[in-house]
Amino acid sequence: MPDWIVSFIAASLGQAFSFLAVVSLVFVVIWRWGAKRLEGRRIRTKGRPFDGAQLRHELVNTGAVLLVGTAQGALISALYDRGLTTLTMDLGALGWGGALALTVGLVLFNDLWFYAVHRTLHTPWLFKHVHSVHHRSVDVNPFTSYSFHVVEGALLGAWVIPALLFVPMPMPVLMAAHVIGTTNNLMAHLGYELLPAWWTRAPLLRWSNTATFHSLHHGQLKGNYGLFTRTWDRLLGTELPSYEQAFAAATASGAPRPATDA
Repeated sequence: MPDWIVSFIAASLGQAFSFLAVVSLVFVVIWRWGAKRLEGRRIRTKGRPFDGAQLRHELVNTGAVLLVGTAQGALISALYDRGLTTLTMDLGALGWGGALALTVGLVLFNDLWFYAVHRTLHTPWLFKHVHSVHHRSVDVNPFTSYSFHVVEGALLGAWVIPALLFVPMPMPVLMAAHVIGTTNNLMAHLGYELLPAWWTRAPLLRWSNTATFHSLHHGQLKGNYGLFTRTWDRLLGTELPSYEQAFAAATASGAPRPATDA
């Protein structure tokens, strides 16, 4: 068997086991251990409730998307070998301040990329043939976070290619951006709102995405297309008007709330 195939398989298995270990831990802590303790923070949307069939669907798609991610890693490696990208383990002249600024820049670029791709995926043909795979999960949970059609997985992850082609990239910065993105994706699909009630009133924090923000998207199949922030939804008029009210309900103490799609 050629060495590159062995390396591809090893990288795929390593990435899959690492990701699934983290997601499984989050699922057990929030959805199993925390089910009773966090009952008042559960986000409920009208539609198909979480069950074993949904979990099996999500695991199959997650495995496929992780393979796509490994293939994109191989592409990045090939671009580097041909001198088309600058990857280094050193922060170099950037220093910690420059590294932080570059990380923020990557996150903001990814936010814009995701909004554009995600909104495009909601056009009728692409939704039917591609994005509907992700929206089979209405009652979202941590395993939903990578449950995409392989085409969608490739498109959403492709933001890193132009970033690497045009910006000299220290590996620690790229890894930090990846960890931030994965963490945010898990949070958005948590199915529980763990942020404090004052979050949407804080001057800067209120612009960030939340589990409630994205759960509303799964419940209504439109609006709230953003990844990290509400910026593009607010600017382009696609934020669901019920968001802040739904967030307030999700963070209010008291008895569990009935299911809602608004």
